[in-house]
Amino acid sequence: MEKYAVYIGGVALDEYYRAGHWPGVKEKVLVDALPAVPGGMIANAACVASRLGTKVKFVAELNSGSISQFLLSDLRGYGVDTQMVHFDDSLPDPKTMIFLTDNEHTILIPRLGWTKIEFSEDDLAVLEGAAYLYSTPIEFSICECCGMRGAELLQYLRSKGVKIVIDLDVNIMIDESFDVFRNYDIIFLNEVGFASVQGRQTPAETIKKLMDLGVELIVVTEAENGCTIYSRDGSFHADGFKVEVVDVTGAGDTFCSSFLHAYFQGKGLRYAAKFANAAASLCVGKLGARAGAVTEAEVESVLSATAG
Repeated sequence: MEKYAVYIGGVALDEYYRAGHWPGVKEKVLVDALPAVPGGMIANAACVASRLGTKVKFVAELNSGSISQFLLSDLRGYGVDTQMVHFDDSLPDPKTMIFLTDNEHTILIPRLGWTKIEFSEDDLAVLEGAAYLYSTPIEFSICECCGMRGAELLQYLRSKGVKIVIDLDVNIMIDESFDVFRNYDIIFLNEVGFASVQGRQTPAETIKKLMDLGVELIVVTEAENGCTIYSRDGSFHADGFKVEVVDVTGAGDTFCSSFLHAYFQGKGLRYAAKFANAAASLCVGKLGARAGAVTEAEVESVLSATAG
């Protein structure tokens, strides 16, 4: 049976605005409204994985309104299976506000009020059959099924051979101790997120502590400078690709899913890192978080053009 991945988290309508600078407290600035496009951190990553050829099932809590239906239709257009989406009409419309300033972006994410993501017994069978589950600590902490919630459910799934993957991004976490990392197999962080997790420890101490808790793979993204990969066999750095930046929104999501696509195909960590850097370079060259949802052939063409 063909393996698949389950992506658990948000999808949103990304409302874009361009500003000359990010305002200070009490300051007013004029902004240019740009076209709104489908987005959402986990949804972006799901679309990237699906377009590359990974079979993807998507889980979210949404209202049943027109914006939600539009976003789900868009996901299906990328080949993402949305049959496990749950509906709750007490939830607000899923929207995100993105402000572009220079070559960076600031994202404002409204709280949607999720309190739990409940799976049925039939859903549990689907989760057990996945190659990996991909989400953030927040979403994973409110997943429940058959009397198991959060960490207990994750540990059960790990006992079935399912890999648990989190994107910490800039370490948007609920109040939990460092011990929470024992629930995960693969961790993606950017430099800010890694510094937050590191605290007063040295990088080496942080990596050892995570590995001692059972984490197999730690991937730190470094924007245009590429990424650094830490595994039980050691660490290495993979250079990024120099391109003209239009919009960095979704670059991290693109990187993560592209890395996982190559890694779970058994192509090795070094190839997965190069493949993910190339995919992210395609994403930042266009406006919109889904710009990184490209085919495997398109990413490989970037690698071929820079080979040698």
